[in-house]
Amino acid sequence: MNDATALAERIRLGELDAVTAVEAAIARCEEVNPAINAVVEPAFDAARQRAAHLDAERAAGGAVGPLFGLPIMMKDLFCHAAGETAYHGNRRLAELDHRYSQTGSIARRLYGAGAISIGRTQSPEFGSGQCPAASETALYGPTRNPWNTDHSPLGSSGGSAAAVAAGIVSIAQGGDGGGSIRIPASANGLVGLKPSRGRVSAAPDGEMWAGGAIEGALAATVRDAALALDVLSGNDPGDPYVAALPVPDGGLVGQVGLHPGQLRIGVCATLPFADIDPACVGAAQAAAGLLDSLGHRVETACPEVMASNDYMYDYIRVIRASLTSALRSLEPVLGRPWTADDVEVGTWINYQRGAKISAADFIASRERLHRFTRQLASWWRSGGGEFDLLLTPTLGVTPPHVGHLVDGDERTLTSRLAAVTPFLPQFNVSGQPAVSVPLGIVEGMSADGLPIGVQLVAAPGREDLLVQVAAQFEQTAPWSHRRPAVTA
Repeated sequence: MNDATALAERIRLGELDAVTAVEAAIARCEEVNPAINAVVEPAFDAARQRAAHLDAERAAGGAVGPLFGLPIMMKDLFCHAAGETAYHGNRRLAELDHRYSQTGSIARRLYGAGAISIGRTQSPEFGSGQCPAASETALYGPTRNPWNTDHSPLGSSGGSAAAVAAGIVSIAQGGDGGGSIRIPASANGLVGLKPSRGRVSAAPDGEMWAGGAIEGALAATVRDAALALDVLSGNDPGDPYVAALPVPDGGLVGQVGLHPGQLRIGVCATLPFADIDPACVGAAQAAAGLLDSLGHRVETACPEVMASNDYMYDYIRVIRASLTSALRSLEPVLGRPWTADDVEVGTWINYQRGAKISAADFIASRERLHRFTRQLASWWRSGGGEFDLLLTPTLGVTPPHVGHLVDGDERTLTSRLAAVTPFLPQFNVSGQPAVSVPLGIVEGMSADGLPIGVQLVAAPGREDLLVQVAAQFEQTAPWSHRRPAVTA
């Protein structure tokens, strides 16, 4: 399958029409989805109708957007599109066939660019469930990693990642509130670009997780990741945040292949509070060697504030309060308050604890997180520091077996989740852009045949640097020749 950029170009040139592109994607989904369970709510008929409508509009002289006729997927979690399913991985909402009443900024921009969604992808229940970094629900069962189906694709955008990795579609929407684009990007050998806070509107929602969560996409290539973010970028009236810097002229796509100049890059492959898998450390060290060979100034360095994960106490408080608020907003759909029988155990625990957080305590946590953000961001040049980028492993472990993150008592599952994400939620709190990229070298694969990604983090608003350096990785250590075991 072509990447999104190449496929969109073929459609733009008239070599392929939208109906043909959509039918091919549906066929790929029917071929491989039974093995990986990535697409949990297919929307094939609606996709066919939209494709036929777009082809008719084009024949009548209508405009062709940058994603015209391109089949995509959207996550089953808070991605508003009027009339489409809004189950959020929850069995009660599925029983009620709950659907969105309006279209939000994400779907409006994707559809306005000509994209066609062929279905919704797996996500943990309400982004929480038994584990927010897993893609296993009581409603749909587990999603499996296309590289090794005994293992998890992780999450929370794991269904989207598995769909792209298996070749069903070339771009799939995802969200990142604690690493949820970067986590499955690493686990599935994809590019996962988390935008700067305020780059992408959350409308009609206000702010997700006090500004810690942001929407984006997963893609197989750097240029596709840039293309997707170009389409998604922009603000709606009343948005509480705006990105620190505008997208460069020509968009992020125009940054692919541009030389970033000599950058000063700090490498942080270990943390005092975490036991990092040696394979993940090795991938980061190998990536550092590649960057050094490209002429960058690479040295072991890390923001001092990253030596502790104390900030997570306050961020978890924000997440729990936000979950409670989200569930309460859905009580009119149920016609009653939520009960323990309506949700998974992990969701219920977080819901109850969120309900006990006072307004004063919530605000105190936000203030401490703001202070943490200032301390963290000061390490980059724009904050007064001396570094352009930070390089880390994306994950603290290689992708675990299916069930590892959802089967066990609360203490066990909390510990297992923390082992996955020691390098990630910091940058949701700070709102900085970060990207996970694969490595097409031996250090980029685990002994189990699973991808291992590395993370680059830039100053607020500097997605351009991330795209430029990610493209250098793609050129120096290409990964496009690798294919997972389950591939359409």
